[in-house]
Amino acid sequence: MRQPDHDKRAQCFAGFAPESIAHYLEHVWLGTPNASQESALANDHAGSLKVARVSELAEHRAELLDAMVTLYGGERETHARALLSQWTKYYFGFAATAGFVAAALLRRPLAMSPDKTHIVLRDGLPIAAYFEHDALQPVECDPSRRYAPLVEHLNAVIETLCAMTRIAPRVLWSNAGNLLDYLFEQCAPQFDLTDDIAWLFGPITADGEANPLRLPVRLAKPRAASLPNPLSARRVCCVRYEIPGETQLCGRCPLLLTMSDAEIALQAASH
Repeated sequence: MRQPDHDKRAQCFAGFAPESIAHYLEHVWLGTPNASQESALANDHAGSLKVARVSELAEHRAELLDAMVTLYGGERETHARALLSQWTKYYFGFAATAGFVAAALLRRPLAMSPDKTHIVLRDGLPIAAYFEHDALQPVECDPSRRYAPLVEHLNAVIETLCAMTRIAPRVLWSNAGNLLDYLFEQCAPQFDLTDDIAWLFGPITADGEANPLRLPVRLAKPRAASLPNPLSARRVCCVRYEIPGETQLCGRCPLLLTMSDAEIALQAASH
């Protein structure tokens, strides 16, 4: 297993986060942990772990898809776009959450260059991530500068994954946006992040372009009376339903808005 040099100053990112979201960051580090710090490294009995730069993800395409086939079923190539969409949810749980905690809660940009960010893969499944030990930058008041590394990182990863299969970038941006919306929601009782939300989910980016993170979640009236009204729903579906057997929709799936009460009852029965 190839990995970067160990850094004794490795610090777990979970220590920076409130309890409500700290579990996302238990395997995310500043600096490179050793096996005594990171349990994933200590349990590589089958030699199934690989440490790769995020910029090298394309080299591991088959492994990423096979990991999702193991978890969700389907076929590697036939259902590649739905499978890779699910893979991003695991990866964004590490990377996007770290970038969020740095920018929103610590008020500091997090250097997240894909060339300097490492991901630990177990048979293609992301199980830990490392940033450089000095990746946290000085406190920054301007949200465009605080969030810039996170947005740039998401853009690079999404471009890489979209090049692996035919999937619209907006699907993967929606996966990231849905997670970020949830993180804001979880932190709202302790932090006033109103201005951050308005900036990150606003209509345009710092460069004046259309924002791919614009309002990732909306409140809408569902067709079924048995659902909450309004229902909090993603703007774009993650297409998990394309995988054979994956009929259970997530609680924010926009497809729920179009379903009848009978169809909602079937969803509930399949839990």
